[in-house]
Amino acid sequence: MFKQILVPLDGSARAEQALPIAARLARVTNGTVSLVQAVWPPSEFMTSVGEIVLPDILDENVQAAKAYLEDVAKTSSLEGIRTARQVVIGHPAQVIIDAANADNIDLVVICSHGYTGQMRWSMGSIAEKVARHAPSPVLILHEDSALVTESKVVPHGSVRILVPLDGSEHAEVALMSAELLAWALSTPARGELHLTRVVSSESNRFHEEVERTKQYLGSVVKRLKHHPPKDADMLFDVPMTWSVTVDGDSASGIIQAAEKSGRKEEESYHVIAMATHGLGGPQLWAMGNTTERVLQAARQPLLIIRR
Repeated sequence: MFKQILVPLDGSARAEQALPIAARLARVTNGTVSLVQAVWPPSEFMTSVGEIVLPDILDENVQAAKAYLEDVAKTSSLEGIRTARQVVIGHPAQVIIDAANADNIDLVVICSHGYTGQMRWSMGSIAEKVARHAPSPVLILHEDSALVTESKVVPHGSVRILVPLDGSEHAEVALMSAELLAWALSTPARGELHLTRVVSSESNRFHEEVERTKQYLGSVVKRLKHHPPKDADMLFDVPMTWSVTVDGDSASGIIQAAEKSGRKEEESYHVIAMATHGLGGPQLWAMGNTTERVLQAARQPLLIIRR
């Protein structure tokens, strides 16, 4: 259950786009939103002694960050929600990871770009480092996605989540978190889960592979409906569908399935949910390969579950 939700902020409107999503989850689960901001120590290089930290400026920055988080906690999007606030001196990625470890966080909600733009909060930087190392699931948002764009957000509608699988238990780890997210973001409506597996069009046994994939995906849906995970807190009764995606590359196939060329905008998937490892463990779906490439190229937010 997503009851402890961590939202990293940096003082920018971009980073704050994570707040409505975190607030919606907290309202449904009666949870807490923990706000954290990292303050990087300001320094100056002196020829005689090298680089030194400027304590007066550091103290001013810390106090400003504390005041900022207090103001954020009072905003309308967090009205009626329990909040916690923390300002920590250090590198943003490490501060977020440490906060996720220390506070038993159930979910980190972070935007892919923050105050410093693509140089600091970009894919391949803070958001990716957090996804690599945070112990909890990480929901990485894009500022132009339908889930966070104010005019297109789905406050009382069905949120549809695509879950790519590869036939392994490693990849199936994403299913329970994806089902929970679909339920929590859609309540009181019903969310939707769609499972897919990419089959290479270049396979020598293409037709056999497609048939095996159909049987596999159908069996996963049947198993989840009739035999939910033993460690599930509750049953969410989220409708599930499946389809086979044909592509010569796993990442491009997943993106193709997510974008569903030809579907109406309002019927497209809102989130992609993936585990950091799939078939073959770290060698195939590790961050740096399929999951990372989807993270960098997909327009949809990505829910990443570390395996």
